[in-house]
Formats: sequence, structure tokens, C-alpha cells
Amino acid sequence: MKYRCEYTYSRRFGKPLHMWTLVGARGGLHLHITDYGEEHEQEHGYRYQGGIEVHWRFPPDHASGPPDHDQCWLLKAPCWHDGSSLQASETWIPIWLSCKDDHDHMFAMLANEANRHLDPEEDK
Repeated sequence: MKYRCEYTYSRRFGKPLHMWTLVGARGGLHLHITDYGEEHEQEHGYRYQGGIEVHWRFPPDHASGPPDHDQCWLLKAPCWHDGSSLQASETWIPIWLSCKDDHDHMFAMLANEANRHLDPEEDK
């Protein structure tokens, strides 16, 4: 298997937090989605919020400085990272809502995303 995958469920500030992590030789990726509930949706117009982030062990082509973290929580090593809450809202939350209990599907989709960023030659 190319990535070590893990799904965790916890409660952060009393709200359900779902997180998928993938770690491989070149880096990792994590997606987190928080469910703020129906009342929050009625008041603020959205129920779910999340983010997706790529963590590189080596400087990606777009890096122009030192690692963003000397000790990345995901890789346990220095890392460069980049992420998007908009991509989580527009792409990943709808995917998750369509297959909430199918973590294998989520990991397969996330592995494709990780390959695109971490190993673009293999993704072709």
C-alpha cells in the first residue's frame, strides 16, 4: 500500500470532527470536516466546514523558503504544506455527504488527490 491511512472521529469544542489522514514516502495529506449542526446552518447558512492540506517532506516546486514546520504533526518531520478550505467546501464535503460511511471510497479519492500533489509523474 502506498499510503498509511487513518480515519478518526472526535469531538472538538463539542462538535463532531471527522479526519482522514494519508502518509507516504513523499509526504501526506489530511482532510478534516466539522459538523456544526442544524441550528448553526439555520443561523449562518452552512452546517459543515473543513479543510484539506498537503504536507511535503521535500520542498515542492513552488516553495521558496524553509519548511513551514520544523516538526509536522502528521509527518513527524519538517514539512512544507498548502491547503484549502474552499476546496473542502466545494468538493470534499459533498463527496463525503454522498458516502458518509464508506471510508474506503474516501481514502481512494484522497489517495488520488495525494498522488496529484506528491507524485505527479505517477499520476499521469
